[in-house]
Amino acid sequence: MARAILTFCSLDGRLINNDYNYYIDWIEESIRLLDKKAIVDFITTLWNSWNNRNNFIFRGKEEYARVIWERDITLSKDFHIHNMVNKLMPLRGIVKINFDAAVSNTKTGFGVIARDSEGFFIGGGFGFKNEEMTSDWTELYAFEESLKIARLLNVTKATLETDCTTLTNRIKKRRDDISLMGYLINNFLQNMDRFNNVVVNWDNRNCNKVADFLSNYAIPNEGYLVFGMDYPTVIHNLVIDDVIN
Repeated sequence: MARAILTFCSLDGRLINNDYNYYIDWIEESIRLLDKKAIVDFITTLWNSWNNRNNFIFRGKEEYARVIWERDITLSKDFHIHNMVNKLMPLRGIVKINFDAAVSNTKTGFGVIARDSEGFFIGGGFGFKNEEMTSDWTELYAFEESLKIARLLNVTKATLETDCTTLTNRIKKRRDDISLMGYLINNFLQNMDRFNNVVVNWDNRNCNKVADFLSNYAIPNEGYLVFGMDYPTVIHNLVIDDVIN
């Protein structure tokens, strides 16, 4: 079934037509032949094929190869974030800003942390509001606050990072987004007249630990703080660990 699915994607014929004694040999060959993004798509396809086989065994239901391939395409588009694998440092002169949001009861908190191109912390902030929001809107709230803090820190060139895939894709496609959220995203960025350049990327949660902690810390403490290099002592260990790793 996996080979049948892969015939729809114009994959290198060597991966489809060659005979392999073990699946691991097939995967190792694919790693040698394909680039990193293609490998992600390849593994996604294999996972869907395996999941389809499980459905057949346990539920007696099996889908056609084309149906599985179309699902793979959808997954690939939804998670088409180019910096999935490596934690990249920003170019010299560009500040990297991580932001995150958290919800508890009827309160929503945000956390923001900024690093220079060498990875050293230069500032950040946290805050909250007495309002409960859905996940997409909490991340948008954190995005707006991260832009405000960037302005207070006199940042002109920045790469903003979040672990929210949906928001990242919305920001990247904001010019074609006619929804209310799309309008607000465009409005936030248009009001950032000091920004010469801003890029928004996805990053995994392990790279967002400090911002995540601050967003959760803000809620029970009901605090709002913007800080420079003299960051709060409660995040000292996280800051050191983040710089080292």
